[in-house]
Order: sequence, then structure tokens, then C-alpha cells
Amino acid sequence: MHTCYIVGAAPQAVRIAPQAGDFTIAADGGLHHLQAWGVEPDYLIGDMDSLQSELPSGISHVKYPAEKDDTDLALALEEALRRGYTRVVLTGCTGGRADHTFANLQLLVQAAKRGVQAVMLDEDYTLTALVGPGELTLQSHGTVSVFAYGERAEGVTITGMKYEIANETLYGDVPRGISNELDGTGTVAVERGVLLVYQMKTTPSRYACHPSTVRNCQLS
Repeated sequence: MHTCYIVGAAPQAVRIAPQAGDFTIAADGGLHHLQAWGVEPDYLIGDMDSLQSELPSGISHVKYPAEKDDTDLALALEEALRRGYTRVVLTGCTGGRADHTFANLQLLVQAAKRGVQAVMLDEDYTLTALVGPGELTLQSHGTVSVFAYGERAEGVTITGMKYEIANETLYGDVPRGISNELDGTGTVAVERGVLLVYQMKTTPSRYACHPSTVRNCQLS
């Protein structure tokens, strides 16, 4: 099973390296990141308001009006799902406007609720959403934080970290799950509700994300 990469225009983009069979979507100005990396997208989507020149030739694309209900990244995610991808890596989604970052967190939750393994890459961290009943395995060293998305997340179990809990409830207005410590392999599980799982990048040089098991996204 292959991975769909979605690249947005926000500044905190992490260079990707698609493999044979993967699919890469530029969400509007995300095209600039891909061009800088020497990666040609398979598809370009959005209202194109971030592109300063004519659309490049030879790239399949669809242009939407500027006044639309969905963001460019939401359109890109919908295109990935329409094409049948169940593993998605998003980058260029953070570090710009805070409202767009919040909107992109909603997209992570939307993807998880639709059975898609999605991870968002930033220069400093990764984010993913976990919908109950579900379990996530994390591998690396450093800080891991979990947040209830919505009113509550029930049956939350965290193992293999400094602070472990079993079958507890986390609430959307109480940041109890912040700043746990991972040293090796740990798991996060939830029975009901949604968790956002944050993992800090521990070295400034590179990411080692394995898209074939996006839920096991490793930082090194």
C-alpha cells in the first residue's frame, strides 16, 4: 500500500522523498516547496492564489475559485481519499497563520475518523490523530503529549513512557497529557473519543518516517 504526500504552503515544511508508487499533491503554494526540493508533484490543487506565475505545464491540476468552502489542504486531502489512499503524510501545514494550523488539525481528525492513517510533519514535531477504539505505537526519545480533541477521550492508556495511565478519561479543557517522556517504544490507546498525539523531534538533522506504517512514525 502506497502513501499520498500532501504539501502545503506554510513555512514549516519537511522535505519529503516519495518512493515509486507514491502520489504527491501540491496544495497551491506547496508547489514552491516541492520545486525547491526538486520533486515534481503528481497533482496540483487549490485556488492558486499563492502562485506568483503561470501554472507550470505538464502537471495535472484543478483550480478552484478563491471564494470556496474548503481550504486548499482540505481539497487535497479529499483528493487523496477519492483516489483511495489510506496513508497520508502532510507537511507545509504549520508555522504560518495560526487559524490555518488549527484548521489542519481538524483535517487530521477528519482523516482518522474516515479510517485514514495521517501524520503531519513539522520541522520540530509530528502530529497525528487517534480515534477510539485505537492504539498507536511510538518509537524514539523525548517529549510526547496527548490531548483530548472534543469534550473528552475515554479509556486512555499510555504505556512505555515515564508517566503511565490505564483506562482513564482525558478532557478537552484540561491539559493533563502534556510533556510525557518516551525512551524507546511506547503506546497510546483510546477506547472512545479522539486524541491528538504530539511527538517532539529530538535531533535537528532529519526525520525518519516510515510511510508504510504511518502510525509508527519514528523521529530520529
